[in-house]
Amino acid sequence: MSTFQGLEIAKTGLFASQQALNLTGHNISNANTPGYTRQVIDLSAIAPPTTYGMADQWGKAIGGGVNVDGYRQIRDQFLDQQYRRENTTLGEWETKSDTLSAIEGILNEPSDTGITTVLDNFFNSLQDLSKNPESLEVRAEVRENGISLTDTINTIYQHLDDQENQINSTIQSRVQEINSYAEQISKLNNEIYRFELTGQTANDLRDQRNLLVDKLSEIVNINTYEDSNKNFRVDISGQALVDGNNAYTMSIDNTGTIKWDLAGTPVNPTGGILKGLLDMRDGDGTNGVKGIPYYKQQLNQFAYNLATVFNAQHSKGYGLEIDSSTGTYITNVNFFNITDSTYDPTVEYAKNIQVSSDILADDGLQKIAAASDPNSLPGDNTNVLNLIALRDTKISGLNNGTLDDFISSLISNLGVDAQQANQMQTNQSTMVKQVDYNRQSVSGVSLDEEMTNMLKYQKSYEASARMITVMDELLDTLINKMGVT
Repeated sequence: MSTFQGLEIAKTGLFASQQALNLTGHNISNANTPGYTRQVIDLSAIAPPTTYGMADQWGKAIGGGVNVDGYRQIRDQFLDQQYRRENTTLGEWETKSDTLSAIEGILNEPSDTGITTVLDNFFNSLQDLSKNPESLEVRAEVRENGISLTDTINTIYQHLDDQENQINSTIQSRVQEINSYAEQISKLNNEIYRFELTGQTANDLRDQRNLLVDKLSEIVNINTYEDSNKNFRVDISGQALVDGNNAYTMSIDNTGTIKWDLAGTPVNPTGGILKGLLDMRDGDGTNGVKGIPYYKQQLNQFAYNLATVFNAQHSKGYGLEIDSSTGTYITNVNFFNITDSTYDPTVEYAKNIQVSSDILADDGLQKIAAASDPNSLPGDNTNVLNLIALRDTKISGLNNGTLDDFISSLISNLGVDAQQANQMQTNQSTMVKQVDYNRQSVSGVSLDEEMTNMLKYQKSYEASARMITVMDELLDTLINKMGVT
């Protein structure tokens, strides 16, 4: 047994306490760093030597002090996975909630400029016309309210188009963001692998990678795992986005489909912001997914049936204008410009509906067909009464509902969808906060705990230093004072 073993033992304690204090300072410094995981020092006793002759004079051997085995992160993989899973769902419902709220703002119901109000104004002007069918002033009011109705439909449809284009731009940005995260994670994988070849653990680099994975989980559904060779992989629906130091990018083709650049196959997200954006861009009501295409289709259906039914009745009536070639009152005039005999789901009726050119012409006011009997002109109002009755007529093309029923149902369904999305967003936000709180309680830095550790390691350092002083005094007595007379 060495005479100086006590110094060596104390030295290891001094070094270990110093490293522990350094790590405590590192934790405290990063208490507010996003994604940082608190670290602890792993210590172990140095076993006594087993070599023959290394025991003391009593045949006993003592340990060699303390060894610093490494620095370990405190993370709970289950909580990490749960957080990312709930964060993915939150991203999807936040996106849907925002988009449906925007659609509610576009329809703007109830309001003085909403479609319900302008439809009221249009039929109210027809009521006025029924009381004074020969008045050009009232006819002008009918025409202007008809223009206001079609303009409102056009504007709503255009705003839905704009919202759809905005979503496309956002999808493009999110795809680029995913690619960027994939590149960063793959580079970190390479750095972590090279660093850990030395036998150390790249805790801070792993924190950076975990933070990127957390952010990525909000955009798209992901699965992550690390194999026994420390190869870290990120999958989207079974397809590798990152595999070790390889990143696999994606892009959007001319049809708006997101595809893997290498494989050329579609990317099929099942959650996250990207799933919410795609549902809102492509949802036509199939499988209950109602996005912008669904509401555009509903608006097209309304515009087509409004124009078709109204034109069918209007064209039966007579206006005040006489055909100079025949000397008879003009009939068979359409009020709106839509004349398709059957509904075509590929045609943007709501975008194109207008008051017909015949009614917009200089003599168009006289072509408004208020009468059913040319012999009763100019005071006949029977056709305009039939036009007014259309408002309460059940129309097969509107799901056997009236014009008002269809619009009310559309607005009501939108309200229900938006309320559901808002509720899901609120619930998911609460869930994510709770899981994150649980995760931070495990992985986060507690300043109170670190202050306690600081005092503990400080006292340990002082004790080791004192031990060295004691050993120095013992050796001084042994070397300098024994045998001195």
